[in-house]
Amino acid sequence: MIHTLGPESTDSYAAAKSLIKSEEDDIVAYPSFDNLIHNIELLKGEYVLFPVAFKSARREYGWKEFNYDYWDKVELVEVFQKKTKPMVLVKNKEHSENTAMIHPATTIFLKKYLESIEDPTLITYTDSKYKAWTAFCKKNLKYTIISEDVFEKERYPEHEVEERYEPVMVWCLYKII
Repeated sequence: MIHTLGPESTDSYAAAKSLIKSEEDDIVAYPSFDNLIHNIELLKGEYVLFPVAFKSARREYGWKEFNYDYWDKVELVEVFQKKTKPMVLVKNKEHSENTAMIHPATTIFLKKYLESIEDPTLITYTDSKYKAWTAFCKKNLKYTIISEDVFEKERYPEHEVEERYEPVMVWCLYKII
């Protein structure tokens, strides 16, 4: 079993899927990496997959902290690189709130647009790009960053792509010992 961030539309799930070698292998998707870490003691003998860009939406915690906190409870078994799914910075031309909802790991891509958001504290963070997209649509916000394939399936006429990104990510597969 490989445990990682879900749902199936996330980069983490896609990276985990690339590691599946047999029908007996399976992926367990979590609503957040925080939730996965909270349950890690129950996963002995199984695998967890983290991108090095992992950052918690709830606290100052990321891949580096995980790697150090759990150095004696995990064994790093594979490190690999894989492009993320293409992602897009989406602007809602008819927004009712001049705010953004994003995953914290994507903050770098929003930086040049921050001037158009009067108060930088109006950027809200959530556990995945997909959760950010859902909130962006529901709350009629100004900006979000989402995987391009999700945007193409669920786009609205008032949404326009400001920029497109496809960086390479480094992934770490750990075995829980």
